[in-house]
Amino acid sequence: MIVVILLLLFTLLFAGVEEQPAPLPPTPTPVVGEEARVLRVIDGDTIEVALNRRNRRVRYIGINTPERDEPCSNAATAANRRLVGRQTVTLVRGAEETDRYGRLLRYIYVGDVFVNEALVRDGFAENFVWEPNTRFADRFRGLEAEAQAAGRGCHPSGVFDDGNTER
Repeated sequence: MIVVILLLLFTLLFAGVEEQPAPLPPTPTPVVGEEARVLRVIDGDTIEVALNRRNRRVRYIGINTPERDEPCSNAATAANRRLVGRQTVTLVRGAEETDRYGRLLRYIYVGDVFVNEALVRDGFAENFVWEPNTRFADRFRGLEAEAQAAGRGCHPSGVFDDGNTER
């Protein structure tokens, strides 16, 4: 009987309380890169920036977000916009300069917030192994598993359930 009462009290106390993600651990290395101003958020993993007096498209390394025709695309874009919209960002180069579309490939930081990581942690992006740009692949893989288990962001939509983590 006491157990039942305790369970009821516990349920009443925590009903409707959503599990919040744990704070991000500190950035693993000092952030050294180029500063750029975000001009436009194109989608969940691509931005346009002003860099060295040129407008450049930047594709985030190590993550993938839903495409425009997929579920949760708008939510992933909005999450990216909340993190970087109209901000000055630090662009950190990976193993390659650009992708096949001429976009810069970069890890993105706003202050000490690692944006690529935050999008995975909050469930709006999946780990995306893009050889040879694999510096944070294990870290992103773990964060994706946590976000999926907690049902964060886009995970409930099933958009990341194709099993493909390499492109």
